[in-house]
Amino acid sequence: MEQRLGLIGLGAVGQHYVRHLLKGGALVVYDLDAARVRRAEAEGAVGARSARDVAERCDALVLSLPSPEAVEAALSGPHAVLEGAHAGLLVVDASTIDPETSVRMYRAAQARGVSYLDAPISGGQPGGAGTDGARAGNVTFMVGGDREAFERATPILRLLGTRLFYLGPAGSGSTVKLLSNLIAGLHTLVAAEALVLGAAAGFDPQTLLEVFAETDAKSFTLQHYLAPRIARRDFEPGFAADLQYKDHRLASDLARRLGVPLLLNEVAVQVYQMLRAQGLGGKDHVEALNFWARLAGVDVFNPRQPSA
Repeated sequence: MEQRLGLIGLGAVGQHYVRHLLKGGALVVYDLDAARVRRAEAEGAVGARSARDVAERCDALVLSLPSPEAVEAALSGPHAVLEGAHAGLLVVDASTIDPETSVRMYRAAQARGVSYLDAPISGGQPGGAGTDGARAGNVTFMVGGDREAFERATPILRLLGTRLFYLGPAGSGSTVKLLSNLIAGLHTLVAAEALVLGAAAGFDPQTLLEVFAETDAKSFTLQHYLAPRIARRDFEPGFAADLQYKDHRLASDLARRLGVPLLLNEVAVQVYQMLRAQGLGGKDHVEALNFWARLAGVDVFNPRQPSA
């Protein structure tokens, strides 16, 4: 690969992209947090002064940002990508945002002769959920935008992930990612409820998870995300409750625009908001297990004596 590559956003996921993208050659990086840029420079990347600076020095760049507002600021705000973009620049937006923002960014980029893809990621392989997937380089990409831009971006995406799905026009990738996270977030809450009830009935979570792996309760979220974290008692991100809340809220916004009722998603919005109200938004969303346990007066890791 001979393209000059850029990366904007060096947070929980983006920091792991540095090592993978460096396999494609020189890499220019930028983040609002200067300490993150310095860490990337220590790995061999070149730090930039702004998002605009990255765009001026690259043929293609990846965005890995936490919210629609952050994406819009990086692309079209002051000192942003489109200020420094040259015709032909390729922007691969791996952030999880709403499809309306994706379409708006696509049109703004198109007006400058820039190609924009919404290409959010998800886990999906054993050992590859949350930030673990970004670290391992085995994530799945859901991509919306022009087919020609997708074909051009494929070698870059292959540096970061193993499965690529081209889903259609701008906004398609963002839409499908919200659907995926809706399911995963609900899986987490349902599993948390079941494990707390199980502890109240006298069963430890390891026994239950071992059984569930061989029953209809089995899911990727249960086996490959919750189980390893529960075994380690690890409730650090991972995938933060703040981000899970954001994704359920974006799904709710999409449903309202399309006139679709999402009863269970609304429950998830409120539960993850309750975690945030308790100051737990920075914890992994698996913290929902401890949250339910406290509400129930149960110690999941020290189950009650069986009642029967």
